[in-house]
Amino acid sequence: MVFDGDDEPTTFHLGVRADDEIVAISTWMARRYPDLPALAGYQLRGMAIDRSMQGAGVGGRLLVAGVERCIELGAVVVWARARVTALAFYERHGFTTHGPEYTDLTTGLQHIDIVRTL
Repeated sequence: MVFDGDDEPTTFHLGVRADDEIVAISTWMARRYPDLPALAGYQLRGMAIDRSMQGAGVGGRLLVAGVERCIELGAVVVWARARVTALAFYERHGFTTHGPEYTDLTTGLQHIDIVRTL
């Protein structure tokens, strides 16, 4: 996937390799959460884990590494537009929901905003 903003100097990408293959990726963009505009923030714009690695802790390690980098960069809030089916994963990592569920127009899947104060 290519996101608008992938090449911005404040955007960073993280990945996880296993046996010389990329098995997980994430994209993080310096963007304030619209409902908390006074707070410096980063948006987890996208994250994907190879199906064969799901449930092995790879996603959690990738998320923790991204949050740590956001803290180093001065963010006080990390947020995302999460699939409702992934909500328990994000809640285990300190995120809370913010606002109502909605249907993502690109995927047609139910999403909800999640926020973590750092």
